[in-house]
Amino acid sequence: MDIHMLRRPTITFARKFAVFGVCASIFVLAGTKAHAADPHQVLYEYDGRALAVGKFSIVSVFQERLFQAAAQCRKKTPASYGTPDGAIGANTLQAVKDYITCRPDLVTNGRAGNGANSPERNGAITIGIWQSLMPDTMPFPDAIERANQLTFALEGTDFDRVEFNFCQSRNPSSGKKFIEGDPYCYSNDKASYLTWGPRGATAGHGAEVQQIIVLAEKAHPGLLQTVFGPEADTMRRVVLGDDDSVETILCAAWANPQRRNDLRQRFARYGALHEVQEAYRMVYEAANADGGKVQRFFRIYKALKPVINRDPTEIDVAFFIDRATHGGAPPGDLAPLIEKMQYFATRTKKAPSPGQLRRQLAAWLPSSHKYNDRLARDAIFLIDDPEVDLSDAHRRIWQKRSGLRASSFGLADDRYVPAYPVMPVTGYEAIKRFVTAHPAEKRACPAAALRPHNP
Repeated sequence: MDIHMLRRPTITFARKFAVFGVCASIFVLAGTKAHAADPHQVLYEYDGRALAVGKFSIVSVFQERLFQAAAQCRKKTPASYGTPDGAIGANTLQAVKDYITCRPDLVTNGRAGNGANSPERNGAITIGIWQSLMPDTMPFPDAIERANQLTFALEGTDFDRVEFNFCQSRNPSSGKKFIEGDPYCYSNDKASYLTWGPRGATAGHGAEVQQIIVLAEKAHPGLLQTVFGPEADTMRRVVLGDDDSVETILCAAWANPQRRNDLRQRFARYGALHEVQEAYRMVYEAANADGGKVQRFFRIYKALKPVINRDPTEIDVAFFIDRATHGGAPPGDLAPLIEKMQYFATRTKKAPSPGQLRRQLAAWLPSSHKYNDRLARDAIFLIDDPEVDLSDAHRRIWQKRSGLRASSFGLADDRYVPAYPVMPVTGYEAIKRFVTAHPAEKRACPAAALRPHNP
């Protein structure tokens, strides 16, 4: 049975697009009314750490145009700036500096009137530079998109990247993995089975991979068959299978080196498609996924608004998105947390700064998952606030793990985001799943892979 013949989810794909369009339009109109675009506002600023926002992002298209324009200006070749790969680093910084030598009109006038201290001369990508190179149909990424790109940069995986999670960890004693010949299986992620893309979609208990496939196939019937070919039936059975079946099916594929590599290549081609990337984003923007977690943060700040007299800032929103992705989002019952945050915000005459609020919120939302990683990621959203004094230990952890700043993505605490577009639930939970694993797959899956040790 083809996926597009399955029982339709409650909300159709077309309606999802319609809802998203309305929400996005409301947000854009509200933001435009409050803040006219400043051509010298920084969008991206390289500060010694590359901003890897993805080779499939609009930034890679911008880089291609920038490299061509800069090369023409300085009589170089575009290749001298490297590959337009969505990673904003030293080459992109140099390209901006070269480009503006032919476009002095794009440079901010400095105090001395010569633009010496302008962000453009320092190699930053500003709204003006973006608009000078890109057509109106490719507007500059707004604060929400850049906030998502920040989390993308931290996750470090693109849409064409997939990894099997069976026995993925090394034996602490031998230093080897099971597939490298070690007799024991170790895994620090037993319930994921397979992880794909920038938000770490899994085929395990979260079933994000299955939901993405369903949405993509409903909008573009036959796409799965075209890309996965002889493995299309495998993926259909993953979508329809109960949890034990999904584990067995994917384990059998992982245990076969040829099939494992073939599926990786097919996922790479699948993830490179715009249609699939759109379905991927929609799953994570859904109310029953990360979109719902971000919405909880917005509810907290709505309750705080009479006290702090503002909406969430751009950096607040980036903090919300990253915590929704990596861990440490608010629980379903927000009342106790809201009460504590209201007390914190009113305990002194002076309202806490945005960074101080974020730090306190983070303290009340601890994450047991990779504690130091979470600490380092939180610092990204605190380091730009002069009212927040990070300890030396906290700074060292931050420097070691990323050293990124929210401001490097053009995000600020003096601009506000009144709303966040959240998609309806995908409807996947309405599909009745059943046993779909074949007996041969049960035999092919190593018993050790089903009972891994903790590393």
